Amino acid sequence: MITRNALHGIIFLLAGLAAGYFAFRCSEIPESVPTTEFPLASVTSLGSLYDQNKEQFQEVVSRGSAMVRETALRKQVLEQSSDSIKANYENYKQLISQAAKDLAILRLQDYYTQFYMHYFRWLDTGDGQSAVQYKLALGQFKATLNYTLENEGQLLSPLQIKNLRTFIRIVEQSDRSIRWAKVLVVVLIFLLVMGIPRFIRTIGYKRFAASLYFDAIFRPNLISQLNSWHSTQRMALALPGLYLFAFVIISSFISWRIPLIFGLLGLLPVMLYIGLSYSTRKLGVLGISFLAPKMLLIILVLGIVAVRGPMFFWYRIWGMDLFRLVFLSLFFMLIFHKIHVNMILIRKWSHRNRCGSAAIVALAVGLQLLLAGTLLYIFGTAESLVALNMELLLQPDSLIGFSPELRFWLMLIALITSVTALIFILLNRKRGSEISKS
Repeated sequence: MITRNALHGIIFLLAGLAAGYFAFRCSEIPESVPTTEFPLASVTSLGSLYDQNKEQFQEVVSRGSAMVRETALRKQVLEQSSDSIKANYENYKQLISQAAKDLAILRLQDYYTQFYMHYFRWLDTGDGQSAVQYKLALGQFKATLNYTLENEGQLLSPLQIKNLRTFIRIVEQSDRSIRWAKVLVVVLIFLLVMGIPRFIRTIGYKRFAASLYFDAIFRPNLISQLNSWHSTQRMALALPGLYLFAFVIISSFISWRIPLIFGLLGLLPVMLYIGLSYSTRKLGVLGISFLAPKMLLIILVLGIVAVRGPMFFWYRIWGMDLFRLVFLSLFFMLIFHKIHVNMILIRKWSHRNRCGSAAIVALAVGLQLLLAGTLLYIFGTAESLVALNMELLLQPDSLIGFSPELRFWLMLIALITSVTALIFILLNRKRGSEISKS
């Protein structure tokens, strides 16, 4: 027979599935032909160019080399004709100078095309030869870029140079991101396995803290204040560290601001739940139980990143509808699962009824959205998206012009949710005798 908590869990998972499908429909990107203007660095622009040209892969890769050879031959012919030039010598020198500039930009564009075409072929297929080829082309492109900037510095704008440098750093960090993503996924799954009931025997009357980690994800209704766990302090310090480090991996070790902002936004509800729970002498236990459901989300994302890096994740998100549908469905199902688990845990730790527990969860979500909306209001919606894209180069161009009214509606909905939840919490306060029992 299905228990009430199990029934509620099924309902929350179905609600998450519906929310994921709705998010998928809202995230559909209108088809557009990206410009071929050099240079492009965004994963969406380059991914679209690769998808449109992968059927003619060898032709596209070799086309630039042919143009470089033709331009180099034209420059050589001009230089060899210097003895026969008797008049308009200044125009002749200008022709040679222009041919040299054309050769520099074509050579740079040729290595750039070889680099991103092989790189995205590796992202798309996992082809080992393409992995070797893109690394060779990347080295040639970097050397040519540095030489060109030293001798022909006016060919590229400062913004284009910055985008290229950022994209190069992201790609160079791919192997490092993959290694650490694999390590983090293995650690988180290992802790889950260590928490399987009766897998590790109890020490005295205390169970291993991984059991709390496991139960908070899969069996929150069985958690009791009467239980005791050992190694909770170490686990309570490890989980937030692993959580924040996951954002560093997803950002390709390029930025510290983005992982810090998104990580702290994610930890805000956990801190609020701990603050509104009355078992203040069990901070480690509270932290593990409230943070544990978030780690499933981390495992889901890092499991994809561990395949071929963060760019593989974003390339699939923006370029493959089926992948985006499945990922968003699972992602929102886990978010709703996290909400359901938090409601159960708050009811246990703070001795509130279902209404009070739901109100605390709603307050946490409302404050989280309110803080996000405040940041968007301070820095500006478009400016924030541009800054995010400057750091990671992962957004579709259509998102850069996102409606500035987003911050207003986000803050309005968050404010209404927070105030309503706060009223329910105040009306749902527990009696002093019940609090003292905890």
